Order: sequence, then structure tokens, then C-alpha cells
Amino acid sequence: MTYTELSDAMDVLSNRYAQNKNVSLIIFDEYEKSLYLTKAANDIVKEMMPFYDRNEKVKKQLLSITKSAQISTIYNADVTKRLRKDSIVYELPSDVLYVVAESIRDTNNAILRRIKPLKDDEAYYSFDNPFRASTRGYAWRDSITFEDGGITKKYSEIITDVLAATNPRYYLKYICKIPPFIVTDSLEEASVDGVSTNTDLTAVAPLDMLHEKILDRAITIGYMSKTDDPNAKMAASNLSINS
Repeated sequence: MTYTELSDAMDVLSNRYAQNKNVSLIIFDEYEKSLYLTKAANDIVKEMMPFYDRNEKVKKQLLSITKSAQISTIYNADVTKRLRKDSIVYELPSDVLYVVAESIRDTNNAILRRIKPLKDDEAYYSFDNPFRASTRGYAWRDSITFEDGGITKKYSEIITDVLAATNPRYYLKYICKIPPFIVTDSLEEASVDGVSTNTDLTAVAPLDMLHEKILDRAITIGYMSKTDDPNAKMAASNLSINS
């Protein structure tokens, strides 16, 4: 659906919801539609992520927000902020939400090491355990953040026996952040996740295979947030999209 179609669909579904639940009809304005659609999309993607590697249907549904990247520049990170002083650090694209596959490769694109995410609480245990050594065809990755000019940026710290001097490339496939579902050309003085305008309302919104689910969830969140439903306060408090 386009953004305009999503807006129109919310009007239709709001009327249907009110009839089915025998509650007063709520007319959502364009800001509320944008807020609830964005919240619904983020919630649904978050719930789907644990199944990404085990369900081909989920992969297909998230295809429109799946990207690949090659990073060749090694970040000169402060050694005191790393897990290992000889690790290799790469700055991640700003739209990374969840990394689903990664590897380091040579200049000919040959895989040097596949990468396993590393939980902080098992890091040093893994380093000291010879049976879990990263030299066995794998490297470890820890996610870290640094402040750069007042902006928090995300990085991958790769712990491996591959030397940084060989200039390995970092390849990753990831789910990107969901752009806000702004259903009008301008939200006037409001914004959703820092965005207040949409220059192409005829464009198909992200996650097109999930639009029906997103609409259903958005209507539910909207009614729970604006009525005396016993779950309303909980729904409203869970709205994590900045306004």
C-alpha cells in the first residue's frame, strides 16, 4: 500500500473496530495515524526477528528492509574501550537495526572468517577456553558504541587472528531501521522519530507484505491509547517513537 492508502485504510478499519467492539468511533488525525503505524511496524518487526534465521517466510516479509554492506575502513578505536587490544573495529551504517549475517573477507571477496556474535558475559570465558578459539574458522563480534561529535555511533569489534594490517573487509547483512510511516506531506509542528514530512505519498511504504498486520496493530494501539480500555495505559506507555 502507499502512504495515502494506509491513511485511508485506517479510517475504514477504525469504523469497523468501533462496530465490532461496540465502542465509540475514533477519528485519528494524520499525526496519530503516522505514530501508531510506525509503532505497530516496529513492534511487529521486533517480534519477528528471533525467527529470521529459521523461517523463510519471515525473511521474505522483511526483504524490503534488508540490506547488505561492505565496510573496508578500519576504525581506530581507543584500545581501552575494546575487549581485546588487537581486535578490528568497523563503524556500522547508521540505519543498522539487527545484523543477521556477517563475515570478514580479503580483497578478492574470499571469506577469511565467518563471525559469531559474542555475549558480554561470555567474552572472557571464551577467550580463555582453547576449545572455543576464534581461530577455528570463526571470529567473534562484540557491539560497541562511541561518541563522535556528540553523536552516538555503533561499531562492530571483531576479535580474530586475522591481522588488521592485511586490510580485511567487513561484510554484513542486516535489517535496517524502519523509516517512520508519515501519511501526510507535513505533520506541522509534530514529528515521529524526528521526521515530520513525506515528499511522496504515492510511494509504497516499507514492509508491504505486512501492511494488513501493521494496520490491525495500529488500530488496536490507537484505541487502547485513547479510550478507557484497561490496557490503555500500558499501550500508551510502550509508545517508544519520539513525538
